[in-house]
Amino acid sequence: MEGRKTRKFADSEQNGHVALPTNSPFNLDMSPTKLGSFHPSRRLYLFFLITSAIIITTWLIRNGSEFDLSNMAFVDERYGVVIDSEEYWQQGKFVNHGLDLIPTFDAHHSVLKDIPTDKLGYNAVVLYLISFNRLRDVILSLSFLHKNVPMQPWPIVLFHTDDMDDSVARDSFMLHLYDELGTDEKAKQFMQRIEFVRLDNWSLPPGFPTDKNVVKPSFSDSWPGYHIMCGFFASQIFDHPRLQDVTYYLRLDTDSYIYKPVCYDPIDLLHTKKKVYGFRSPSDDPPYVTEGMWELTDRYSRQHPEIRERLNQNRWVWPEGLQGNYPTYYNNFEVVKLAEFRRPEVKRWLEEIMKDPYRIYKHRWGDAPIRFTTVNMFFDVEKDVENYCAVPYWHNGPARHVCSCEDQLSGR
Repeated sequence: MEGRKTRKFADSEQNGHVALPTNSPFNLDMSPTKLGSFHPSRRLYLFFLITSAIIITTWLIRNGSEFDLSNMAFVDERYGVVIDSEEYWQQGKFVNHGLDLIPTFDAHHSVLKDIPTDKLGYNAVVLYLISFNRLRDVILSLSFLHKNVPMQPWPIVLFHTDDMDDSVARDSFMLHLYDELGTDEKAKQFMQRIEFVRLDNWSLPPGFPTDKNVVKPSFSDSWPGYHIMCGFFASQIFDHPRLQDVTYYLRLDTDSYIYKPVCYDPIDLLHTKKKVYGFRSPSDDPPYVTEGMWELTDRYSRQHPEIRERLNQNRWVWPEGLQGNYPTYYNNFEVVKLAEFRRPEVKRWLEEIMKDPYRIYKHRWGDAPIRFTTVNMFFDVEKDVENYCAVPYWHNGPARHVCSCEDQLSGR
């Protein structure tokens, strides 16, 4: 076997190199010409380097415990000492160093003051309705809003009821949110925008039964909280004191996730296009939560011919026998120009709905079909309504009807 190896090596030398597999990482040029070209002075230099490395390594191994590595550290010019040295602690330099790592906090200056509302010609808020048992969802939603939505630093209004009255709960929420946002200067500025607003009178209408066995509501597992929420967003929100001087609001649900960057400011887009309402996706509600809604829409529009005409212009489709799913805007994402929904004719329609509390608080008419009907009754959908099809949005699943950013901005 040894003889065969020797012969193989000898055969390969005839070709001027050692025979190795062509894919070998060691397939270097080892020809006598190359080996012989290594100058004796270079060999001596290489020998010196290797010997020095061995001597230094041996000394470090024997004396490393006595060698003070801090003597080799550089002095930090900002503090005049070596970080973590004895002087660093004894001279109190750690205080300035520590404070420099914490974002500044100026309670007298907020990013809200930097919004050029006079130049813009409008103001706005982002709003949520939050609850204690959904705070993790809210934190995730807000983190996506912070990261992915370019907009002015408008106030973020967190409407809540008695379950968030505890200041400890609110403080804990804010600390968790701050951690999630990254605890930097931008996170601090985002936190300055958050505003807790208590919703008073969060209850069923006066005189309405409070016994579920008496009411027998649709969507009974979520009664009455979900139904009260529907009434709030369908009508009451337009009269809330916090929104009286606000031009637009962007509403998001606790589990609304704008999970990728948006190429525009959704509020400014609505304003620039001179529109009054924007939504993300169309949808529909089944008959068991819209009982009697087709009939009311038909009757009310017949009583007001101008509304009937507007519905026809907007290509409103009546189902056969006024039976079937009811169309909606999936308004867990919506941008609303508030003044347009405070017009007298719009308020009269919403008051008509609220005249019979059983419509919402028993049959669970949702704010989504009510919003769809209101928009189609009083606005030109082609001209006044924006579908935010370019927003990467998730709410119980990805939003449908996706378009490119360029298509939406150009109106294609």
